[in-house]
Amino acid sequence: MPLEVQGGDYEHVLGLFEDPASKDKFVYRRTNLATLSKVVLNDAAFDVAEYSLANHIMLQARGERRLTAIPVYPSRAFRNVALFVPLHSPLHDVKQLAGKRVGVSEFAMTTAVWTRGHIQDACGLDWRSVEWVTAANPRFATPAGFRVSQSDRDLEDLLCEGELDAIMAGRPKDQRKPPAQRRLRSLVPAPELIEREYFERTQLFPIMHTVVLHTRALRHDGVPRELFNAYVRAKQVALQRRLGATFHPGAERLWERSAVESVESLRYGLTPLNRRNIELLSRYLREQNLIDTIPATDSLFVAGAAEWSDD
Repeated sequence: MPLEVQGGDYEHVLGLFEDPASKDKFVYRRTNLATLSKVVLNDAAFDVAEYSLANHIMLQARGERRLTAIPVYPSRAFRNVALFVPLHSPLHDVKQLAGKRVGVSEFAMTTAVWTRGHIQDACGLDWRSVEWVTAANPRFATPAGFRVSQSDRDLEDLLCEGELDAIMAGRPKDQRKPPAQRRLRSLVPAPELIEREYFERTQLFPIMHTVVLHTRALRHDGVPRELFNAYVRAKQVALQRRLGATFHPGAERLWERSAVESVESLRYGLTPLNRRNIELLSRYLREQNLIDTIPATDSLFVAGAAEWSDD
C-alpha cells in the first residue's frame, strides 16, 4: 500500500507522484492545512505531512523525536507587515501598535513568529509592549512574559467592533472579498514595497512550512530521499510550465523578472540561503521565548539531507 502524503493545494505539487519512480509508492492527498496541523500535533494517524516550520523547530527543541523532516518547503511567504486594521483606523505605522491590543489566531504560528521578528528588527517595535488576544484553545501554550488573553469570538469581528486595534494574519478572511466589500486594510501603505526591499536586501523568501515524516514512515527504506526527489521533479515541471502565471494580466513580464531573481530563493535542500532562512526563524523563536535553546539546523532533518540537491 502506498504511503500517504498530505499537504496543501499548490501548483508545484501537481502531478507530484505521476512519474514512474514514485507513482506506486506514494499518494498525495490535498488537505486543509489547519486540520492537518492538529493531526500532526496530536499524533493522529499520518505518514508524511506538510507542517509549520516554526512548530517543527519548537517540537525538536523540546525533545520531541517522533517527527523528522526533509528539506522541502511547500509554502513560503513574506510576512514583514502582516498586520491589518479597519479601513478608517488612525493607525498607519507599526510603532503605533505599542500599548495596543492586537489579535492573532495562534501566538506560535509561523506567520506570527516571522511578523513579530520582522517588526522588531526593521521597525524597533518591542512586541512585549503589545497586548495580545488569541483564539481560544491554542495548540501551544503562550510563553510567560507577555500580556495575552483569549477570546472565543471571531478576531476580525472584534477588530471591526473596536475591541481590537489590529490583527496579525497572513490573509484575513476579509481580504478574500471583492475590494468594495472589505472592512480592513493593511496597517502600512504599500506593504509590497517593504517586502520587495527586504527580498532585494536579504534574498530571503521566508519559509513557512516543511514536510515532516512520522517515525513509522522511516521503516520503509529510502523513503525520505525518494520523497525529496519527487518534490524536486514536480517543482521543476511547474516552473517550466509557468504554472500560476498564465491568467493574470501582466504576469508574463512579472514572471520574466522574478524567475531570474528567485531561483536560489526557491530551492529545496539545505543550501546556505535556506540555512540562513531557518536560522533566522529559529532566532526569532528563541527571542520570543517559544524555545529555550536553538537546535542545530541539521538536527531538524533526516540524516544525510545536507548532501541532497535539487539541481
